[in-house]
Amino acid sequence: MSRLPLLLCAIVALCTYNASADAQTCSAAMTPITFPAVSPIRGAPVSTTATLTVTCNWTLVSLAPNALVCVNLGTGSASISQNPRTLGNGANRLQYRVAGNTAYSPLWGSTATSTTPISVTLAKPALGTSASANVTVNAQVLGNQFTVPTVNNATTAYTESFGGTATVNYGYYLLGAPTCASLAAGGTFTPTITANVINDCTISATPMNFGTQGLLDRQVDAVSTLNVQCTNSDAYRIALNGGNNGTVTNRRMLRAGGTQTVDYQLYTDSSRSIPWGDGTAGTAMVENTGTGASQSVTVYGRVRAQTSPVPGAYADTVTATIYF
Repeated sequence: MSRLPLLLCAIVALCTYNASADAQTCSAAMTPITFPAVSPIRGAPVSTTATLTVTCNWTLVSLAPNALVCVNLGTGSASISQNPRTLGNGANRLQYRVAGNTAYSPLWGSTATSTTPISVTLAKPALGTSASANVTVNAQVLGNQFTVPTVNNATTAYTESFGGTATVNYGYYLLGAPTCASLAAGGTFTPTITANVINDCTISATPMNFGTQGLLDRQVDAVSTLNVQCTNSDAYRIALNGGNNGTVTNRRMLRAGGTQTVDYQLYTDSSRSIPWGDGTAGTAMVENTGTGASQSVTVYGRVRAQTSPVPGAYADTVTATIYF
């Protein structure tokens, strides 16, 4: 009869020890999410990946060999929602999304906002008391954000921090896995998310056609259009070179198959008083600031009255260079 109390005490002590989780913890850490350079005017999404590492520890003897870890990414400092999220620089915003899958469905969320965390199940190894798993995190700056600006005409970092909204919930179990919503908070981690928005420009031109002329005894005017698209708030200048046959102050069109030329000039203004060149020899460049949208810049051309040359097709090729 004296052995029964000893046996009961042993059973009670064993059950109490295994119910304690003071030595069993899980944690999460993630490499920085750093996007490649973002040019809003290109309109294309920009993607990158990071690695989320989840680690759990067990006591040497545990009756709960499985662990469910739910990693929550709540609403960050620059966002008002999780779909889309936004990176910030001052009052400026850049939309992005993040998920634990390439389809971005579901997006990475948090049980605190009734959205979906990234969940990982780990099992205690046969030899050892620690296990880890890596999850590839996919992140994407959304496309068609044409008006996102740079600041001070320089590459601009957009970031977001999470404070206490990036959390780790976890629970150990033997049979019957718990749900993420049923788990209590178990700690935090610190994501770092950055995108650099760059100054960028594109430029294209329409032909300038002076038409078919007889005698060049009077001036002939024509125009063409440069289509320019630059990052919002990006200051730019457009230079025109001297063409294939002359200089910025003495432009010439050359007759096809011959050596005869026709003098002409290009101007920045409709009154044709400011020669457009590369800023040398009294010429000017056109200066403006990008908006993120396409901007039309008119090139004003004039063939001055001159001795009529041999009939033929006269042409020149001028290169427009945009500095930003």
